Formats: sequence, structure tokens, C-alpha cells
Amino acid sequence: MDIPKFVWEHFNHPLALQLRNEFQLEKVVESGRNEFEKQLLLKDWVYQTLPHGNNPKPGYQNAIEILRDAREGEFYCSHYSLALLQCATALGWYCRKLGVDYNHRQGEEERHHGVTDIWSNQFQKWLVIDPMHNLHFEKEGIPLNALEIRVEYLKNKVKDVEGVVGDHKQVIRYFEDEKGFDKPSNYFWFFILLKNNFFKDPEMYNSKALLWVDEHNQDRVWYKGGGSKGESEPHPMYKNQFVKTNNFGLCFPEMAKP
Repeated sequence: MDIPKFVWEHFNHPLALQLRNEFQLEKVVESGRNEFEKQLLLKDWVYQTLPHGNNPKPGYQNAIEILRDAREGEFYCSHYSLALLQCATALGWYCRKLGVDYNHRQGEEERHHGVTDIWSNQFQKWLVIDPMHNLHFEKEGIPLNALEIRVEYLKNKVKDVEGVVGDHKQVIRYFEDEKGFDKPSNYFWFFILLKNNFFKDPEMYNSKALLWVDEHNQDRVWYKGGGSKGESEPHPMYKNQFVKTNNFGLCFPEMAKP
């Protein structure tokens, strides 16, 4: 089988430049003393700019349209993730879309949630940012990626994990098996989209995705639906999009500084 490859947006795509200029993104992050602080300022800005809601308008194509509609629109996780991803790209950071969920069986209601993963030159690693909850996770001051959050949940009951709101505005400690879209337990399942050039190709879910599978979930199925969300069925991306893997280097490649 061919090795899957990530597809990235060009940092100078015309719409990325338009996004950076129209919303003055460099000013949004200019008070950050280092790259990580700037990334957290961007996280906080996206969260503060977009209002939550369960009745979004259909047809948003990119972050420009989402942010222009911020005062009147309603947005959920996919909109927050796309906005942060494309703003990060416009500022010269590699960023990608992840889907996450907790360990549930068929019939139990899913907590499928969209987040982002951003490459840190400062820490030389990927780190999760959940812009809908203005949240990232740390252990001993080091930001965590999806797999690290999952490992901490499975092996250490997240006793050393802190949730960080905004630029350290609030720190959250977790009980070992708290359930919720914004909890570490919601990283039992995760996939990483290979295609992240949504200015060039706005369709978000026509991409292959890396699905992390190991001894904890190799005999399990990721279900969508259940409970109040209707029929519980295997995640639709099993059909022709998921690429199962436990190859760390494939899922979390080191990125050259732009």
C-alpha cells in the first residue's frame, strides 16, 4: 500500500493572504512573546469572535466567510476548527483537522467532536487546540497532542493532565473518567485528515484520514449516532477514507520550519 501523504495549503495562497490582511491576524497575535503564546492568542481570538449555536447557516466555504458572519451566525466545532486552521495557515503555521470521540459501544450516544492540531516549532511537536472550548491540554507545562492525551487517559487516568483555557486564563483538573466533548476521555478515538488545503479544495470530508488503532481499540468499532442522535452505525469514514495505523511517525511527522 502506498504511504499516505499530507496535503497542505500554500502559506501564500491568495485567500490566506486576504484572510490575514482583512482580519489583521498579525495584530491579533503580536503581543505574544514567543510562538506558543501567539498560537494561544489566536486560539482565544477565534473563540471570542465566534458565537456558539446549534443552527448554523449552511454553505460556509472558508474562514473568511465564517468570520465575516461572526456577529450574526451560529457556529459549532467544524466552523471553529476551520477558522483556526485557516488563520493558523495564514500566519505560517502547519495546522490540520482532527476528529475525536470517547470509548462508547453501539447504541450509546456519540460525542464526535472536531478539533485542530498545530505544529509547534518551539516545542518541535504537534499539539491539540480545541478552539470551540478555547482549550488545550498540558502535562508538566508541555502541550499535548491527541495521542499523548489518549495515553494519559488510558494509562494514568489523566491525573497529571491540565486543561488550559485561553492563554492560561484558567487551568482545569480532571476526574479520571469525566465524560464530555472537552474532556481528555474524548480522545479515545481520533482521526487525522490528510487533506488540509481547504482554500484550494473547500470540501472538508473528501479526504483520506489516519485512524489510530492499537491494542486498546483494534477489536472495537467507532460508532456515530446513538441515543438522541438516532441510529448507531459504524463511522461512515470506514467505507473508503480511514487508513488504520499505529505508526507514530506517519501520524505525527516532524515539520520543517516554513
